[in-house]
Amino acid sequence: MSARIIQVRPSRNPRWKKQGGWEVFEAEGVSPVNCGRNARDCALSYAHQRAGYAPTEICVLNAEWDVVETILPQTVRGLV
Repeated sequence: MSARIIQVRPSRNPRWKKQGGWEVFEAEGVSPVNCGRNARDCALSYAHQRAGYAPTEICVLNAEWDVVETILPQTVRGLV
């Protein structure tokens, strides 16, 4: 069984970067951005919701886009 991967990462787009934007990257063209004080938490919440639809691994990246945390499919719960 292969899991899809969702990345939660700081945005590198200058428009969103200056607003503290975090993006949830699922695939090219599918990467909503959350901005503001709670942007990281909002992005993680969205990723958890999306993970409820199929086996999904969530990778949290830092500003250099290095993986700092991996949330495995069996620990992810989506919408009930």
